[in-house]
Amino acid sequence: MRLLTTSVRYKLIALMLISIVVPIVASIIVTHVYTKESVKKRSIVENTRLLSEGTTNISNNLDVVNNASLILYSNTTMERILVKGVTDNKDQSYVYTALQLVSNAANNIYQVYLYLDKGQSGFLMNANNFAYGQVEAPPIATDIPPYASVTLPTHLSNNYGVRAIRANKPELVFSIYRPLYKVPTAERLGLLAIDVQVDALREMTAQLYDPEQEDIYIMDGSGTIIFASDEQDIGDRPEHAWIDSILEGTSPSGSMEKNKSGYDGIILYDRIQKPYLNWTIVKRIPDQYLYIEAHKLTMINTVIAVLFLSVATVAVLIVSIRFTNPIKQLIRSINKIQSGQLEEPIDIVRNDEFGILATRFRTMMHTINDLIFREYKLNLANKTTQLKMLQAQINPHFINNALQSIGASALDNDAPEVYGLVSSLGQMMHYSMNTKEMIVPLSQELDYVHHYLLLQQQRFDEKLKIEYDLDEGAGEIPIPKMIIQPLVENYFKHGFHISQNTGIVNITTAVADGKLRISVADNGIGISDDRLAAIQTDLSGIRHEAAADSGDRIGLMNVMYRLHLYYGEQAALQLSQNEPRGLKITMTLPIPKQEDMTP
Repeated sequence: MRLLTTSVRYKLIALMLISIVVPIVASIIVTHVYTKESVKKRSIVENTRLLSEGTTNISNNLDVVNNASLILYSNTTMERILVKGVTDNKDQSYVYTALQLVSNAANNIYQVYLYLDKGQSGFLMNANNFAYGQVEAPPIATDIPPYASVTLPTHLSNNYGVRAIRANKPELVFSIYRPLYKVPTAERLGLLAIDVQVDALREMTAQLYDPEQEDIYIMDGSGTIIFASDEQDIGDRPEHAWIDSILEGTSPSGSMEKNKSGYDGIILYDRIQKPYLNWTIVKRIPDQYLYIEAHKLTMINTVIAVLFLSVATVAVLIVSIRFTNPIKQLIRSINKIQSGQLEEPIDIVRNDEFGILATRFRTMMHTINDLIFREYKLNLANKTTQLKMLQAQINPHFINNALQSIGASALDNDAPEVYGLVSSLGQMMHYSMNTKEMIVPLSQELDYVHHYLLLQQQRFDEKLKIEYDLDEGAGEIPIPKMIIQPLVENYFKHGFHISQNTGIVNITTAVADGKLRISVADNGIGISDDRLAAIQTDLSGIRHEAAADSGDRIGLMNVMYRLHLYYGEQAALQLSQNEPRGLKITMTLPIPKQEDMTP
């Protein structure tokens, strides 16, 4: 579990998935909320406009019906009949015509009823069926103010106590009652009732809602349902919170949501306010239907997001694995190297940063291995040299004391030349037997070579000439000990011939471009080009293996071997022909810091 929480791979996968999932999920949520809000606002605007148009249409139709009730005031004959009652068949025929005009004034008028206070006569017109007789006055007539009309809620039709010629099936109707008065007095003459079929409202509201998903209601000021898409509610007064909220409000139109109405959807309403009625048209749109397109869009977005996330997840896994595999491989190699397997290969071949890292790490390990082997070989070589020196020592103090005694005896016997030779030999022995210092200034190495050449000059007398061309600023440059004398000695072993004219040894030092160049040139018998090339090839092939016994080249090989131990590939030993004859050996060394030359 700890590996899962600390692994770069799993962190990378988690980060990439979060960076993909969170924006997509947030986008889906925001899109869904925004779409729902947009749909809601658009639906409110469109349905408010639709309800307003429906309200206007219903209001106009009701005005036609209400205005039809005024037809009985249209001529003096009818006014006379209202005052005196029906006295003959002619008056009866005139009443028939007047009721027929009212009945035909608007569609869906089911029947028209006229009651005359004079004679307590009742007249009923139903689909051109006319009936009359003696009836009692309707009680509601006494509650209506003079010259006003009133609308009664939906109810089943009846014949108002008039025996009809033909029985009619009861219909759901709402009624407009208008008392009739003797103009301009407040003397009531009768009552006109117009029953309008509820089908009229059904037809006028058909375009206002979707019967399959939405609900429509028309209710009066008391909350009684005049018409409803669910006909079971017609004529009732349901106990709904949204009905009370609408009735308590004063706004002519508006909308309500669930937090106010208790209905899981949107409720819109528009009022019809007339002197003869106070109706409210209500439309209910359930959320399930209102947001169906928003839900579909969200589902489509979700499906697309899931597909995209699936592809993205696979891509993330592939990228993460490919991204972290080189790291894991590098860690495995590092663990093996840490356990001591320094030659463990790092087989990461890529062109990106991981490939560069692997290449640099490989190079670093090769450098470390080279340094380790170089240090090991250098220490081994130094210990071997020290051992050989120790083996060669036969009581150094004794020899030094003996040489001093010989030098003192030479001075006593007036032989200063012998004293100089003994002194040079002592200096050489002291320098070579000092095992504490393996890195010395160039000047000390040249002093050692000078003492060596003094002894050689004593040996060959006028046959040997020594020349120096030294850079004054190079004397303090540190170099490995005992690397110049073998080059000079090479001349006396292979290049000097007693029968020649005067032998010349030229030693040159120079500093340029951050490098120290030491040249030893002679005018000896020289060397053939083929042999020179073979020796140079052998010198170039020396790396970290000790020089094998190669006969006359062992001195040069050992020098080259030690130079590689100290300087690596930066050191060079170059052999060339010295014109007009002889051999020239050039040693090129980098000029390092003092601490870099610590053995």
